[in-house]
Amino acid sequence: MVAVKMKATWRLLSYIFTISLGGAVVGIDLGIIATTLAQDAFNNYMFPPGTKNVTSLTGAIVSMGSAGNAIGCLINGLLLEKLGRRKTLLVSTFFTIVGSAFQTAANGVPLMIVGRFVAGVALGILNPTMPIYISELARPEERARLCGIFGLMIAIGFCLANWIGYACSFASGDVTWRLALAMQIPTAVLLMGLSLFLPESPRWLAQKERYEEFDASLKRIYEDEDEEFFVRSQVEIREQIQLEGAQRSNITVGHALLEIFNLKNIRRTAMAIMVMQVGILSGSLAIQNYQSILYTSLGFKGRQVILISGCYGFMGIVGQIINFYGVSDRWPRVRTMWLGCLILAVMLSILMALSRYYGDGKNMAGARAGVAFIFLYSALYAVFFNSTLYTIAAETFPQHLRGYGTSIAALCQNITAIWLGQVTPFAFDAIHWKYYAVFIGCLVALSAFYGVFLTETNQLSLESIAGAFGDETVAVEKAVAHAQQGEEKRGAEGEKV
Repeated sequence: MVAVKMKATWRLLSYIFTISLGGAVVGIDLGIIATTLAQDAFNNYMFPPGTKNVTSLTGAIVSMGSAGNAIGCLINGLLLEKLGRRKTLLVSTFFTIVGSAFQTAANGVPLMIVGRFVAGVALGILNPTMPIYISELARPEERARLCGIFGLMIAIGFCLANWIGYACSFASGDVTWRLALAMQIPTAVLLMGLSLFLPESPRWLAQKERYEEFDASLKRIYEDEDEEFFVRSQVEIREQIQLEGAQRSNITVGHALLEIFNLKNIRRTAMAIMVMQVGILSGSLAIQNYQSILYTSLGFKGRQVILISGCYGFMGIVGQIINFYGVSDRWPRVRTMWLGCLILAVMLSILMALSRYYGDGKNMAGARAGVAFIFLYSALYAVFFNSTLYTIAAETFPQHLRGYGTSIAALCQNITAIWLGQVTPFAFDAIHWKYYAVFIGCLVALSAFYGVFLTETNQLSLESIAGAFGDETVAVEKAVAHAQQGEEKRGAEGEKV
């Protein structure tokens, strides 16, 4: 285990917390749909007596959010390259508000689906942007922990969504679900306001050859560091980005989307895609979105289901705090991934056995044990994966590919979420507890993949990670010495004049 001390100043932490507010926006959106689907008033309004294909319509409401996410991910790389990190954050947050307003005002399933889709597109842009932005501001030795703040805010947002849903269940009529859906908006408005004060990523500025702004941004972020740190950081970032730019055959906007699939970068892309897949194939999204079905299958009913969902939300916070203090930047990324998969496979195996023998709800002790393992599963998922997935995906790619590569990995994750969101309610209806075996098999296979193929990136700067993939990197010490000699020479010439 690597012992690392947090060096981030309060100013840098304030920037990270502001960016990470987007995690709360994402968490509230993900959590609110689960509690909304459990509200009788929502179901009576959207699916009045005589409505056909209720299961399909429910799956469509959930899956259209994922479909929007997929489209958002597809265009996110272009926005990040063209607009930068800060403006992309602002644009995506604005459309999150628009989508939430549509959901709140929905007069039927069609407008609800439109609202979920618009918010999904916005979140598909917002979600990958945050870890990319944070990774480009963080020091190598604390990158995973600062990305962990983003993960913590997702967990907090999800927890808040569950308790908002529970509180609103005591209201009457349409207020029970309209007020809950409207509560997606305040955090997004706060994020938009605070984002106006964020610095742009110095690495993006260097990529665009805006070097005066690059220097100013770097000094603003790391105000406490000495001159040696600034010189080293300036030289390493600028020289590596220039080196990678010189090796590109085409630098037109959008061409990087093709580059991530060439022979030089396909390994990175495949690795990032496989890392992001565990976010879905672990079963976490199925349990999260359809936990009301799981609790009902264990014998719980009505408001009990929403209350249990509210308590479930705390587990992600607990797990992310454990990750922050005990796993991030201390454990190697490879160990975190393969071991986490095996532990979750064990948890799901126990949950599958409990669902088989106590799934009829007749034995309350067995039902409570089933709920306890769902809770434990949620905490362990957060310990190993909640923020780790995006940390690895973002740091895997060089500067000009980071937005596109991370977004494509997130796109593939959302494609998996779309079909799984459609299949899950039917699978639970058809094969019940046996459905867990699908996720157990996926976790075991992914564990083997990570153990064999995943490249270690812990404690490496974003520029030096290229060397771990066999790419050419800048000799930092020589480059710094050359830069310092150049400064001394210019100073001597100035004195002569």
